[in-house]
Amino acid sequence: MEQTILEAKNLTVGYVSNARPAVAGLDFTLGEGETLCLHGQSGCGKSSVVWAVMGMMEALGGYVQGSLRYRDNELIGLSEKEYDSIRWKEIALVPQSSMSSFNPVYRIGKTLDEMLCLQNQIKAKNERRDICMELMELVRLSPNILDSYPHELSGGMRQRAAIALAILLHPRILILDEATTGLDVLVEADILWMLKKLRMQKNMSMLFISHDTRIANAFCDRRIEF
Repeated sequence: MEQTILEAKNLTVGYVSNARPAVAGLDFTLGEGETLCLHGQSGCGKSSVVWAVMGMMEALGGYVQGSLRYRDNELIGLSEKEYDSIRWKEIALVPQSSMSSFNPVYRIGKTLDEMLCLQNQIKAKNERRDICMELMELVRLSPNILDSYPHELSGGMRQRAAIALAILLHPRILILDEATTGLDVLVEADILWMLKKLRMQKNMSMLFISHDTRIANAFCDRRIEF
């Protein structure tokens, strides 16, 4: 039986500007190496759960109540400094828009390089470059992409680059918010295949946010309906 890595109990997420919470009384568990889908139509609160897990609700003018535990450690109530030791290193996010992952005036390689500098403190530039090049191969992109700007990439290539950025620090949980929305069917299938391979290679757990029942059934081990 797989071990639980993330557990929500009676999770309520909302915004101070709204009388009603976006999500109320949500329970779910995510196992080691499992892919769980939070499934529902737009506006049902799925993305609010994402921001809660990432510890970003306060910055968005929101609140989180109930219990949210990562590897038996309670996340609700952590300080920003405490969350910084988890965010991206233990739990990472591929946002709904891949452009949101990148500074438009930075080349892809510079964004990856800065993440390594800030989080891993790898001082040798050539070592950081090697890590980034290996990562490009892992997500099936040419290393030349490191020298490109985000707007120069196709939607599928940019999504792969966003996935590369999210897994750069070897997180245990990867959250994918509508990861294939707007992509054509062939690109979508290729990215889902790549994600399955990454999950097996790295033994990652995935929290997959989607409104698409077809993808939820084909890609995920279980789904929670909103």
